Formats: sequence, C-alpha cells, structure tokens
Amino acid sequence: MKLFKKAILIAAISIFVMGISGCKEKGPAEKAGEKIDESMEKASEAAKDLVDK
Repeated sequence: MKLFKKAILIAAISIFVMGISGCKEKGPAEKAGEKIDESMEKASEAAKDLVDK
C-alpha cells in the first residue's frame, strides 16, 4: 500500500509541475496525458473503495 501512495504522490507532483511549466495551448499529447491522469485517478479511487470494504 505504501508503494501505491508513493505512486499517487509522484503522479500528483508531476501533474503540478507540468501544469506550471506547460504552455497555454493544449496539444494532442497533453490532452491524451490528461485522459490518462483521469483514468489513473478513477482507478485509484476504485482501489481505495475495494480496500475500504
């Protein structure tokens, strides 16, 4: 479980850093990355729900 929390923290920090340093216009790679991030967040929430039950 510690590894999972570290992975989420690293992903959040990466998203924050990319958001600060990124350009204003979103290209296709950035849009795809955002979709991947959203999918990872949903998977994270689903995993937490399973662990809590």
